[in-house]
Parts: sequence; structure tokens; C-alpha cells
Amino acid sequence: MVVTVLIKRGCPSASTREKSIRSPAAGVRIDVSAVDADGRARLIKTVRTNADGRTEAPLFGPGEMEAGRYELLFHVGAYFRTMGSAVTDPPFLDLVPVRFAVATAGGHYHVPLLVSPYGYVTYRGS
Repeated sequence: MVVTVLIKRGCPSASTREKSIRSPAAGVRIDVSAVDADGRARLIKTVRTNADGRTEAPLFGPGEMEAGRYELLFHVGAYFRTMGSAVTDPPFLDLVPVRFAVATAGGHYHVPLLVSPYGYVTYRGS
């Protein structure tokens, strides 16, 4: 599994999305959790993004990722404060949880997060 975080500069509206400047978000904390049957997240590890906005290594090694539900918790409020972005106190977006299911153990999953201080988009990448 690969995670990429890109920062979207400018207004997150449909008319400006294509024209926005995208840059990698270095140093974003991501908590990786398994989600139990009762819906509770069980922390597996915490990682940070590198200068390319990606984790240094896949979140799971060969044979480690099982079928099930997972959560990536992106600490974007702290990132934007560190970068000196104009954010409210408390920030509009502080923690961005992305919950997803893995149907086939060992499959390839890429989870990009495109984020600004006031909105985000995520999807299953290739």
C-alpha cells in the first residue's frame, strides 16, 4: 500500500481545481489502523510523509496486509500550522480519517489525499 499527500493551493472549487498548483506535503503524520468489527480503530503504526509527499516504504510489507477494514488518519491541521498557512483556531480540518476495505489480501492499494485547509479528496489510485 502506498500513500501520497498532495497540497492543493487555491480554492477547492470545480472551476479552479484543474488550474491549482499541487505540491507534495512533507512531514504529514499518518496513523495507520485496523478497524475492528465494532468499528474501533486499532493503531498499527505511525508514519510521516517524505519530501515527495509519500511514505518512505509501503505501509505493509509482503504478506502483512490482510483482508479487512483499515483507517488512515492524516494529521493535516498540524501540517498546515507548521507550514504557516492561514488556518482558523481550531482548524476547519484537523484530522482527516480515510476508512477503506481491503477485499483481497496482498492486493495493490494506493491512497492519495489531495488536501487544502478547507477541503480534501481521496480515491483509490493505481
